[in-house]
Amino acid sequence: MQQLSVTSDSTAKLISSKKWRIALGWVVTPFFDLFFILILLVFHPFLVIARLLGYLPHKLLLDCMNFCLIQNFKVAGTFVSVNIEDYPPKGRPLIIVSNHQSMYDIPVIMWVLRDWHPKFIAKKELGRWLPSISFSLRHMGSVLIDRKDPKQAIPAIEDFGRQIEKNCWAACIFPEGTRARDGQMKKFKSSGIKTLLKTIPSAYITPVVIEGSWEMLRYKLFPIPFGCRFEMHVLKGFDNHELNPENAAEKLENIIRTKLEEIRESRRQHQQQ
Repeated sequence: MQQLSVTSDSTAKLISSKKWRIALGWVVTPFFDLFFILILLVFHPFLVIARLLGYLPHKLLLDCMNFCLIQNFKVAGTFVSVNIEDYPPKGRPLIIVSNHQSMYDIPVIMWVLRDWHPKFIAKKELGRWLPSISFSLRHMGSVLIDRKDPKQAIPAIEDFGRQIEKNCWAACIFPEGTRARDGQMKKFKSSGIKTLLKTIPSAYITPVVIEGSWEMLRYKLFPIPFGCRFEMHVLKGFDNHELNPENAAEKLENIIRTKLEEIRESRRQHQQQ
């Protein structure tokens, strides 16, 4: 288990009371939000300059920004742990299939799997007005789609998949189609996964499970309960030919849902001790 940020077990027990966690959240959330916004604002002009120098400088600076965003979780007392059961192979394209709980999933996935150059299928609204984020979505290989217009979305994902195949990058897809704001995982939609499997024939498919990030936004943006536990699990993957595109979404959903239930059961047992 690789642990990225911190509160000790003894500290976690002291803040387990919901009342105290919320009270502390009211104190620390303004600082968390301030630093979060400052990170995005400070990095934005440097990302614009880095893009003029080429893909690699932009990528390295984006990695630094994601690292800073994760370190900022410490301000809210958020504990982040990463468990990698299976390292994806390098030198070939990757399809990352993950459940989705909050916007904070993104920097963690991008940092942990940075060697595979993750690119995202994102809603078009994210392509504007967000410092650093919108610019990087538009210029670093991700695709912006109109979720209300399948006729536009599918061809865009097909072009995206061909770019992933060509560059040996990682395509990251959240098949639920939206965030599970209450932590309850939604049914996977099949069209995006099916399209990626067909357009990235040499891909290795990596299931990823996210748990706990939804709690950071339980009360929307304010407060963030102090001491949230954010877990990311990278599971054993599959070669493309091992999955049938027609039922791949259902199979991956069952794998991710089963692991998510295991994580939650482990948490319940830990709380009862």
